[in-house]
Amino acid sequence: MLEPLEDKKWKVLRAVIRDYILTAVPVGSERITRKYRLNISPASVRKIMACLEELGLLEQPHISSGRIPTDLGFRYYVDEIMDPKPLRRDVKALILSRYQGGSRNVAEIMQETSRILSGISRYTGIVSGPRLSQAVLERIDLIRMDDRRILMVLISHTGVLYNRVIEDGHGLTQGELNRVVDDLNPHVQGKTLLDVRERLRLQMTTQQIQIGSLLERWCNAALRGPEPDRTEVYIDGQNHFLDYPEFTEDVRKIKVLFRAFEEKEMLLGVLDNAMEGEGIQVYIGNESRLDEMSDCSLIFSRYYRGGIPLGTLGVIGPKRMDYSRVIPLVEFAAKAVGDKLEQMNV
Repeated sequence: MLEPLEDKKWKVLRAVIRDYILTAVPVGSERITRKYRLNISPASVRKIMACLEELGLLEQPHISSGRIPTDLGFRYYVDEIMDPKPLRRDVKALILSRYQGGSRNVAEIMQETSRILSGISRYTGIVSGPRLSQAVLERIDLIRMDDRRILMVLISHTGVLYNRVIEDGHGLTQGELNRVVDDLNPHVQGKTLLDVRERLRLQMTTQQIQIGSLLERWCNAALRGPEPDRTEVYIDGQNHFLDYPEFTEDVRKIKVLFRAFEEKEMLLGVLDNAMEGEGIQVYIGNESRLDEMSDCSLIFSRYYRGGIPLGTLGVIGPKRMDYSRVIPLVEFAAKAVGDKLEQMNV
């Protein structure tokens, strides 16, 4: 952990980072002195920049060039220097308007959220859907498909449907299935899928209740799957990276990055980590522990329904992204999604 910088040093560091965010080119002392009115001579700025380089906050990519921020420099900027820009009223109104209208399924809302984040930030928007372990169930339906199969449908408070086919050779009628459902749903309503699975496992182990053959098969099917931590990942705006020279000038970077976007499973680990933390989570460069994202920064926030964290949303961009603008956007989007899910009547 670095000690707080002296006044002149943090002013120079802030000026370098702000300029690099705008231009993507190394920043020299003359430009800093001329553009940012720091009341510091160019010679003094050069000395301060050299000191900041010794501290690991700046680096000089070429001998004859100016300096650029290091990952540590960006981290210090985000944690100590940056002043978040309040989200404009018209941007808030735009976001809220995108969630207007009748009830939609959760998948549509998640995809729309990734579009909103991408369109406003001009970076890549990413959203993880609610995990099955966190889905609060409303009811279970059992539907006779044919003589040997029954469709089990799990319906959550957020409208997500999870289907599973159960093999049944006993030919129970739809009326008999309805009676099983009537007995089962009082134990299911308001519980998460993970809670239900654990309850059923306990009941089956201790034989606290007697269950019919169909319900027992349902329990076995539920305990086998679907996996309680499975989730969908929604991404939009990958092509925005083509607008940034630090990627377009290096074909390898673009290939590696787009491969990570295509193989969404690679991103789940970072999304899982973000689910463990409160508030905004910012991963700069190698902090994401993904080699494919070493040239990127990721800004995430959890979104909630009824106080329960359901998933993660955020933005992926170059390390020189405009953090002061994106962080308030991610915060507001997380609240807007949570409010939308809260309003859904399904």
